[in-house]
Amino acid sequence: MSLSVELLSTGDELLTGQVTDTNSPWLMDRLWDAGVMVTRKTLVGDDRAVLEAVLRETTGRADLVVMSGGLGPTEDDLTAECVARVMGVPLELHAPSLAAIEERFKRFGRPMTPNNAKQARFPRGATVHPNRWGTAPGFSVQLGRARLTCLPGVPAEYRGLAGEVVLPWVVDRLGAAPATRVLKLVGVGESAADQAMRPVMDDPAWRGVRFGYRAHFPEVHLKWTVDPPDAEPRAAAIESAVRAIFGESVWGSGKEELAALVVDRLTARGQKVAVAESCTGGLLATLLTAVPGASAVLDLGVVAYANSVKVGVLGVPGPLLAAHGAVSEPVARAMAEGVRTAGDATWGIGITGVAGPGGGTPEKPVGTVHLALAGPAGTTAVARLYRWDRERVRLAAAFEALDLLRRALG
Repeated sequence: MSLSVELLSTGDELLTGQVTDTNSPWLMDRLWDAGVMVTRKTLVGDDRAVLEAVLRETTGRADLVVMSGGLGPTEDDLTAECVARVMGVPLELHAPSLAAIEERFKRFGRPMTPNNAKQARFPRGATVHPNRWGTAPGFSVQLGRARLTCLPGVPAEYRGLAGEVVLPWVVDRLGAAPATRVLKLVGVGESAADQAMRPVMDDPAWRGVRFGYRAHFPEVHLKWTVDPPDAEPRAAAIESAVRAIFGESVWGSGKEELAALVVDRLTARGQKVAVAESCTGGLLATLLTAVPGASAVLDLGVVAYANSVKVGVLGVPGPLLAAHGAVSEPVARAMAEGVRTAGDATWGIGITGVAGPGGGTPEKPVGTVHLALAGPAGTTAVARLYRWDRERVRLAAAFEALDLLRRALG
């Protein structure tokens, strides 16, 4: 069966830009894995009239509304109050929740102020969801045509309760689950990916399959959901067709991350990589070291902005710099080879370029980047001209360097 799901996020801080809503994308991703695409997301501030109006609106058209925020102890935490007003019922004290809140304060050795008792008051008839990650329990009610589940806005609490309450309810309600797939590309733009996917998406055999894209710069994620019957074999057949189209540009699937994949492959081979970065300023090393266990594969990372560092630390010949300039293929090669030697590593990566916004020339405009990978079989290099801002030039270069290594590792 199909399920209409909407997300409702609350809080003035989300509308002023002081805080970014990370809860909704997290839940959308998990719901997609369960075979549900969220139909709408609404963001509102801490205003009683607006909250009550949007509660009536969303619960009047959806099967499930997941609301976040507004369950704290302060004056602007309005969720329980507004839900009760729309339902036409009073708020009632939930003694087990009050006891749990009091116990939590005792456990952390902090005094409990009277306003924290507000977090134990819920609309009459609500199902209360104990919160193992914080003080504010969540709750669910039937409102309009929808099940309304209200969760705390703190990400750890939201995700914990969503995993315990929302996702199991969705899976149980769906019955026979659709099959979903996500394949991840690097080095392919969204429009190019869409054009290449046309033979699959237009194939009558896949009529009714929901295809989609997620631009997760500098990656593009291809997604599809297949409804029962025969959901799994049909999804697998589509995956085979998509992999045939994109070949090595498909670097992973599902929840895989490129840096983690590279670290895993290096670890499995007992190999190490050393990196020398100019325009990326250590971003490649940051991506690698964010992966648990990276210390087993990365011993050396050098940020070599100055030519003197390229010469003194990496052994780039001064005449080479003079002849070709710091942003050049020969220098990228020399950086990769030099850091490989200095780190006594199996692989060496060199990155040099013009990230911008200044520093470009007619010969080497902003976005010019040279990348090199030195390994047991020699050194390979690629040149790129990225047409983005500074941040995205740096990120694209770091990811492309990871992808060079991923392809070399096989």
